[in-house]
Amino acid sequence: MTACPCCSGKKYADCCGLFIDDAKLPATPEQLMRSRYTAYTQANVAYIARTMKSPAIDEFEEDDARAWALSVKWIKLEVLDSGVREDQGFVEFIAHFSQHGKRQSLHEASEFQRLDGEWYYLDGKQPAAKARIPASAIQIGRNDPCHCGSGKKFKKCCG
Repeated sequence: MTACPCCSGKKYADCCGLFIDDAKLPATPEQLMRSRYTAYTQANVAYIARTMKSPAIDEFEEDDARAWALSVKWIKLEVLDSGVREDQGFVEFIAHFSQHGKRQSLHEASEFQRLDGEWYYLDGKQPAAKARIPASAIQIGRNDPCHCGSGKKFKKCCG
């Protein structure tokens, strides 16, 4: 059994291989994100480019992506959260890798969109740091902006 690099616990042929080999379309943003991670482990930048739309594709350089993917040793993928609302989706993940003998990670909150029944990667951002001070330790009014940085009122967020 060849385990899928995406750490799903499935065989490659029954997991990301279905999508990378064009046997099936990913049904969720998480499946697409896992298959994109697996494609990076293979330096398969053609698949990565094929699964992107603007703004992500606007500055994507296949040669740079291939060189980077080949320069790292992929360790594991952790999916922290994912969800779908109609044709919009998100996946928060941490990709662990080693480069030049130094262990590193990429923590990203990725945005996806379904167009004509197919999911595409649109953009990714580093998630905002969570507030480390407990809400009970600070004075916040119910209508004040929430301390977590969400932009919502405290009573509608962490209150």
